[in-house]
Amino acid sequence: FNITLAPPQVDGEVLQATATDAAGNTSTASSVTAPDIDGGDTTPPDAPVDLVIGLAGHQLTGRGEAGTTVQVRDAAGNVLATGTVGADGTFVIALDPAVIDGSTLQVTLTDAAGNVSQPGSVASQDLLPPAQPTDLALAEGVTLTGRGEPGATVQVRDAAGTVIGTGLVGADGLFSVTLAPAQANGEALDIRLVDAAGNSSAPLQFDAPDITPPAAVSNIVVGAGGVALSGRGEPGATVEVRDANGNVIGTGTVLANGTFLIDL
Repeated sequence: FNITLAPPQVDGEVLQATATDAAGNTSTASSVTAPDIDGGDTTPPDAPVDLVIGLAGHQLTGRGEAGTTVQVRDAAGNVLATGTVGADGTFVIALDPAVIDGSTLQVTLTDAAGNVSQPGSVASQDLLPPAQPTDLALAEGVTLTGRGEPGATVQVRDAAGTVIGTGLVGADGLFSVTLAPAQANGEALDIRLVDAAGNSSAPLQFDAPDITPPAAVSNIVVGAGGVALSGRGEPGATVEVRDANGNVIGTGTVLANGTFLIDL
């Protein structure tokens, strides 16, 4: 068969041809590429391969068609860097600023005729630690709540470094962690967020509210003449002495050794 095409196909277009018999049965399509009668290059380079992000996110290497221009774009399509494939088919491109947030880059090759390859993709290593948690609150010494990077793991340690609670930050940025044992005596807690790549936020010290009353004073002795009172109690606690009518008749502070002496 010989068919005249209108309009002419002269720029490397891909055409589909089928045959239909008298009964209406149609063959599967065959493809044919129209020749480029202007002699121009209409074939795009192959997508780049062997893409690697190295040097802590500062460098991209790969392989592709020699002489082509390399373009590196972020997920939003912004060009981050460009370069050229060497005669040996390799390229090395500096990334500034470094790509260290675990994002995926799209890399294309463009030849001298302007033909653009399909993109190759490569994911950067996530080297960025989460920010410290915020809006921390501790209810009844047991339930710690706050805000942080979604998906991060919350780790709570006591003063000895023992993990006493873990949890996950939800998609809304909120978390709730149960502590065991309860922290209700003003203890200093170490709170950190760890992302999926293992990056840890800087430790944040959080002091648990002291909601535990002191134990009752003991070993109470009224001195000779009834002008002084001594005993034992929680170091640092304030001691108040009242008469039968509830009037405060003396105050003092428990010393570091757990004793107190109050003038009445």
